[in-house]
Amino acid sequence: MATNDDLNKDVEQLKKDLAALREDIGTLTNTIKSEGTRQAKAAYGRARQQGDNLRQKGEDAVDSIAHTIDEKPMTSVLTSFGVGLLLGMMVNQRRN
Repeated sequence: MATNDDLNKDVEQLKKDLAALREDIGTLTNTIKSEGTRQAKAAYGRARQQGDNLRQKGEDAVDSIAHTIDEKPMTSVLTSFGVGLLLGMMVNQRRN
């Protein structure tokens, strides 16, 4: 049969184990938080870079279109008219 001393030793050991477990969980929580923060910053950096790349491509496309319009204004006007006419016809057919 377990004596009172054995029971006290077991309770003290359990307290030490719980304290160690609490410390381990705290360390693990901090590690997970740090890693999550690092990954979030990395993802933000990649998203920002992709956004900058897309913005630059858009600006390049606008510049290219503006250059084409400057070089061939009549062709640009006729092309715009034709595209508008086709879009109008497509929209009109969907309504019917």
